[in-house]
Amino acid sequence: MQDEKQGEAGAKNTGPGAPGELPVTGDSRRFLTHTMEGDVAQAKTDPATAAKEEAVKKPFAEYIPPPPAPPATAKPNGSDVYREPVVPGMPPLERDQPFSFPKSDMKTPDEEKQQFQIYIPTKRKAFNTTTITLLAILLLLLAGGGFGYWWIFMKTPPPAPAAVIAPEPAPEPTPVMVKPTPEPQPAPEPQPEPTPVVTEPTSTSTPAEATSTPAVVVPPQPAPEAQPEPTPVVTEPTIPQAVLSLDQTVTIEIATMDKTTLLAKLQAENTKITAQKATLRYLVRISSATEKKYLSLSEIGQLIGFTVPQSLAQSFSQSEFIGYKNGSAFRYGLAAATSHKDEVKTAALAWEASALDDLAGLYIQKAYVKPATVAFSSNTYLDFTKRYLNMPQPDVSLDWALSDKYFVVATSKEMIFAILDKTQSQTAPAVAK
Repeated sequence: MQDEKQGEAGAKNTGPGAPGELPVTGDSRRFLTHTMEGDVAQAKTDPATAAKEEAVKKPFAEYIPPPPAPPATAKPNGSDVYREPVVPGMPPLERDQPFSFPKSDMKTPDEEKQQFQIYIPTKRKAFNTTTITLLAILLLLLAGGGFGYWWIFMKTPPPAPAAVIAPEPAPEPTPVMVKPTPEPQPAPEPQPEPTPVVTEPTSTSTPAEATSTPAVVVPPQPAPEAQPEPTPVVTEPTIPQAVLSLDQTVTIEIATMDKTTLLAKLQAENTKITAQKATLRYLVRISSATEKKYLSLSEIGQLIGFTVPQSLAQSFSQSEFIGYKNGSAFRYGLAAATSHKDEVKTAALAWEASALDDLAGLYIQKAYVKPATVAFSSNTYLDFTKRYLNMPQPDVSLDWALSDKYFVVATSKEMIFAILDKTQSQTAPAVAK
């Protein structure tokens, strides 16, 4: 009875619960669970017995399954806003069973306290390592940009050096024949007055006549004036006859027999030749107030520094100084007309031992390098018998060639062949008797 009273008292204190939830009684230690099946069974039985059995039962003593879910096809007219929806495939919700909250959602008091604390950041320094590095990079970029702008737009390039133009050699003026002014003759010294000559009368006259005849005085005769010497007339020399008809004739005019002047005039005349390849005939002319003439081959050799032995030169009827241009290189040699082939050949073969030293003056532009062994080789070209001595340099050699009409000496292979080709289109000059 006491329990029933307490139950009734608890029932009186029961407040209305939320729809779908269990009622909460005033006594938190006692819970009453009502189901539809239980209520129906209690109504069928004795109310007093049912109340006793219900009082004896302990709360949560038996498992009460949840109500079955409505069929998926059934759609109730009205839905309960407080009822949780049942999702197909999810396990059934076990109501009225204790469950634990996830630990991740639960926070300790210290954590909740720390959550609401105010964080005050510490004051940073105005300049740290990163700031200084960025400022240095910025300054370098600004300095590089400024220097590049000055270098490209503001720097004045140095003035280009003025091109030095070599003055063209002035042409040699043609000497004008001027009659030499006679040297003034010294004035004649005053002659002393001669002593008057007194002529005495002959002894045949009488003394009276002698005393009466006066003396005769003879005056001195003036000395004859000195006549100036006549000015010598310098005639123009005749141009020597050419041994070979070459591409161009170069005349070099000098006033005295001077090697330096001759070589300078030779180089100046060579600069005027415009042909790429040409065979050349050189004439050296002496022109002064007292003399005008063309130098012979032996006289040119004395100036330049080469000699031809007399045993060979005496067989020449004519000879001349020749050259050959190939690009900017010049080579020199000699050409002679002869009708004594056998004598010239014998003298030339005997000359080979000393020919390279005797003709050293012909290597004007490029000096030769003497080979270790001086040995000439033989071959033929056109109607010439040719002998040659090769040098270490490919563009320098010593060649001589002999035919029935000509004797040629050259200082390169190209020169000897170019000169020999010129002998095929002309007749030999007349042989001097």
